[in-house]
Amino acid sequence: MYNRSMAETAGEVPAARIRLERAFEYVADAMKQAAGRGDYQIASSEAQRHGLVETPVAKLLGTVWQRTDQNLILWLQWRYYDQSRPFSIQKDMNVLSLELRDGNKILRQADERYED
Repeated sequence: MYNRSMAETAGEVPAARIRLERAFEYVADAMKQAAGRGDYQIASSEAQRHGLVETPVAKLLGTVWQRTDQNLILWLQWRYYDQSRPFSIQKDMNVLSLELRDGNKILRQADERYED
């Protein structure tokens, strides 16, 4: 799963980065499965298996999970919104977003969408 070329080329890759890169790969794969099956809980279960903890977020339709290891943050968000318009009932759009950050710098990200 972890591709060493994704990491810094100079010097040793910090162990925290390796751990979170691996977790990123597993959660990103689970997000694809979740989108294919229309069930965000596939991704959230995998995230929790890799140490991400549900975090309260105000004024958001959805949920956030995150894990911090040193200065690195692995963050998963599931949100949804109503696509309906007047006189047109549509399915909800579900969005799964995954980010690996070093402080405020985004190192990697992945997104998956599905309707239900």
